[in-house]
Amino acid sequence: MPSTGDSSFLTHGDDLALPLTLVPLRPDQIARWDSLIAEFPLRTVYHSQAWFQCMVETQQADWRYWAVTDHGRVVGYFAGGITRRGPFRILGSPLRTWRTNHIGPLLQPGVDPEAFVLALNDLARAERLSMVEIEYLGMPHAAYEAAGFECHQTWTNTLNLTPDLERMLRNTGQGRRHGIRKAQRYGLEVVDCDGTGTIVHDQLTRTLRHKGALCPFPVEFSQAVERNLKPAGLLYSLGVRNPEGEIVAVGLFPRDHRTVYLWECSSELKGRNRNPNDLLHWGLICRAAVNGLQLYNMSGYGRFNYSFGTDLVAVHRWNKCYSISARAARRVYEGMLKLKRRRNPLSELIDPVVK
Repeated sequence: MPSTGDSSFLTHGDDLALPLTLVPLRPDQIARWDSLIAEFPLRTVYHSQAWFQCMVETQQADWRYWAVTDHGRVVGYFAGGITRRGPFRILGSPLRTWRTNHIGPLLQPGVDPEAFVLALNDLARAERLSMVEIEYLGMPHAAYEAAGFECHQTWTNTLNLTPDLERMLRNTGQGRRHGIRKAQRYGLEVVDCDGTGTIVHDQLTRTLRHKGALCPFPVEFSQAVERNLKPAGLLYSLGVRNPEGEIVAVGLFPRDHRTVYLWECSSELKGRNRNPNDLLHWGLICRAAVNGLQLYNMSGYGRFNYSFGTDLVAVHRWNKCYSISARAARRVYEGMLKLKRRRNPLSELIDPVVK
């Protein structure tokens, strides 16, 4: 396997004269994707081939892979999906509607971030893209701004994990600690759960129907998350079981070498007074901390999340439209989303902040 920086990895001789370029990977290189990105500390579960397979199965997008090259030398990797919305070709890494926290490029230290974003502009012209949307934690804002990208800022709650579970419990709000202990007194327990992808969709569907809303994702999506991530060891699929053996709450929590994320969780309406949701999150926190993970990203913000002793962290998503018509269409789309939120008091649940 060629290492990063090996120019023999490329088959495009003309690229040797260019500064920073995105070069499509060959099929044999794509098959080794997880090995190629293993050296990058900023990689996440959302950069994994298992997650990309979820995108292929559930999103109408052509998934693409590139090597980032500097005068022919590989200095990073980039992946994203190209989809069509009406007349517009859009590259998402990821798109906001894909319920994916972030992807973006993985670059070696010292690579000029502004040069990468300019290479992304070149790719947009070559692929005749109408818009590019990207979210990546390691890119300075100035790089996007210099290339004409616009920012959409939201927030998420994150919790620093430690194997000292008693300390984390003390840092949890009093009401949440009471809820955890109450659930335990009722005999509830957190268990590894199969079929969580189906259960979480069914429970959310019943809950939201009761409130006049729809589940924000198809059952095929949550099933794909469990089917692709769990065998790869990249998912906690947990349930809360009551003394009668019923699963009353479930959650899907993707994980990587450092962070665990909330993808979705749900609970039955009946029995919520026993606080199964409190116990579900606490059970996840304990498992992740004992397994050596360092951070729990709750993929959104609110009073419930904050009560676990979390920090509020800004999240930035960047986009650029390459035509006047695409920019106008995006403005209309954003206006429709705002109208939807004003009309629907459940908007924060239906349209999660980060995902």
